[in-house]
Amino acid sequence: MNLKNYSGPVRKTSTVLTDDPRNPLVKLTLQANVKQLVEVRPGNVVSFRGLAGQMGEQTVDMVTTSEPFHIRRVESTLGGNVSHQLQTIEEGKHYRLKIANQVEHGSYTGFIKCFTDHPRKPEIVVRVIGSLEGEIAVKPPTVLVGKLAAQQPLRMQTVRVINNRGKPFQITKLSYDSNLIRVTQQPLPKDQGYTLEISPVLENIRPGARQQISLGIETDVPSAAPQQVTVLLVNAQDAKTPALVVAPEKGGDGKGSFGEDAPGADEPEKR
Repeated sequence: MNLKNYSGPVRKTSTVLTDDPRNPLVKLTLQANVKQLVEVRPGNVVSFRGLAGQMGEQTVDMVTTSEPFHIRRVESTLGGNVSHQLQTIEEGKHYRLKIANQVEHGSYTGFIKCFTDHPRKPEIVVRVIGSLEGEIAVKPPTVLVGKLAAQQPLRMQTVRVINNRGKPFQITKLSYDSNLIRVTQQPLPKDQGYTLEISPVLENIRPGARQQISLGIETDVPSAAPQQVTVLLVNAQDAKTPALVVAPEKGGDGKGSFGEDAPGADEPEKR
């Protein structure tokens, strides 16, 4: 039985076959309460999710349950995504690891390892997960448009650009290849934000082609970095078959129509 890195109550049952005609089957039960050599409180997983500006520092306490131990060094696979600091609360018994997010937006995952001098607990691993949004968020970050199959209608999609703090803002610039896609901007009816309806210019996409381009979004929010939407273009249409058009998938409750260039944004950069 391997109980490495396990703590708490455990119950294991096995059945033994015997040659006793009165008791051909004997059930054996092992029950115990497993204590770690070092308790990691509240747990060995730290998560940063939500608006980056609202992420506070998190702490992990490492406390011996029996024998003393010392942390000799700390290593991280997270680079500049987080900062960490080790504090000695009680020498040989209690150490505290402070972890703080350093990312404005984006996702990351990795580990912080504390190496000890305890022969039976040489390292303590803390997993760190981050999924952060800045003040301006774009959802979804990737869209698929075009002709997905010869008999299917033309696919268009909608993304939402919102302010996570609920403040008004303006889109100041949209950058994309206008030879391949059209983008129509409309304000959201209820939230502070906009919908961007993306439609492919199918006549400029070679039949059978699959390609990827970017839609850049800049706003007048000083703290917001430029955002990008990855646009995947597909044209599975036969060159002689006319395309049908299907309404875009809504990225929220925004409504809009395809047509002329959207108000409130600059003309797209030519690429």
